[in-house]
Amino acid sequence: MNVLWLAVAALAAQQGPIIRVPVHLVNLPTLVFSKENRLVPGLQATDFRVYDNGNLQKVTLDTASTAVSVVLAIQVNQDVREYVPFIKKAGSVVEALLVGDSGKAAVITYGGDITVVKPFDTGDVQIALSKISTSGRLARMLDAGHRAITLLKERPAPRDRILLFIGQPMDSGSEVTLGFLKEQAERENVSIHTLTLPEFGKAFVSDTFSLQGLPRDGGGFKAGVDLGKLITVLNRSSAVEKGADPFSVLTAATGGTQLHFRKQKELENAIATIGVALRSAYLLSYSRGSIETGYHSIKVEVNVPGATVHSRPGYWLGSN
Repeated sequence: MNVLWLAVAALAAQQGPIIRVPVHLVNLPTLVFSKENRLVPGLQATDFRVYDNGNLQKVTLDTASTAVSVVLAIQVNQDVREYVPFIKKAGSVVEALLVGDSGKAAVITYGGDITVVKPFDTGDVQIALSKISTSGRLARMLDAGHRAITLLKERPAPRDRILLFIGQPMDSGSEVTLGFLKEQAERENVSIHTLTLPEFGKAFVSDTFSLQGLPRDGGGFKAGVDLGKLITVLNRSSAVEKGADPFSVLTAATGGTQLHFRKQKELENAIATIGVALRSAYLLSYSRGSIETGYHSIKVEVNVPGATVHSRPGYWLGSN
């Protein structure tokens, strides 16, 4: 046995050190709309061209339905107390139209404290939401986002990683910065979506969607659902200027969607709309074995005349 061990050791020494080259997998959930503002189904990987910092990439397309890992981060301070009853009743809609049968969800609440009220793989979303209550004045939204991404990092890589904020587009009392959270989401392939509540003294943006007839059993959504108004929302999210609110910055950076609500039905329709977007997206991916650290811009093109493409604009590649 000792002779055999020495032989193996000698062979390993002859082969020299093993050099490992890091491979960065970039995931690109991508929506394609026709010029008639309808979702375009049935595309193949060869229909897409993806450029990373201007360099054409070899992409793959996952044709199987990809399960999602979703963290709901819900504001629960006194500023949103009149809207919390709507959120408490939305558990069944979240499970059926957002998470689906194969997805997993966790629930975080934030005010002055950050609380994981439902971890992944345990508990029930509907029960967790029904028990939330409001207190305090702080709204540590950025810290809640950091905690959510920490949970998502532990999820299996093939799953879509989704962070959904429900609250006002503001933060008070957080330790982490907006820039840190944005970079963290970009590094970890996390798409951030927001269901936005009004802020006192500020104009309210109304997003009205008609999603009647959508299945409520977590199954596939009807192809060709007219989501023309969603294009307006996506374009609005992409046109972020310096000094914009944190929700706009985060959704634009990660290819997410920001919808607004102040009534029960608006909340349910907004959840359904995000569910449609998630299940209708093409999941493109490519391996980037590059030592070129820093921010990488992404451009996605499609071989469909007049089509509009919505995807994440880039990602951050660190040195480790």
